[in-house]
Amino acid sequence: MKKLLSAVTLFLMSCWAFAATREMEGATAPAETVDVIYVVIFVVIFIASIIGFFIYLFLNEKKQKPDQ
Repeated sequence: MKKLLSAVTLFLMSCWAFAATREMEGATAPAETVDVIYVVIFVVIFIASIIGFFIYLFLNEKKQKPDQ
């Protein structure tokens, strides 16, 4: 039993070491980039949706006030 636990422990430790070396290789690989226009489009749509949501809430509350 001790031999089995020892073997499993060594195997797991070697897996972590192997993963660390693979991570180092991945860090040197060039990263994929995105064009700036896509980022700008996303930001504009995101901010517009937030503003639209608050306008919707404002108009919805404005409609409810005369009913009360």
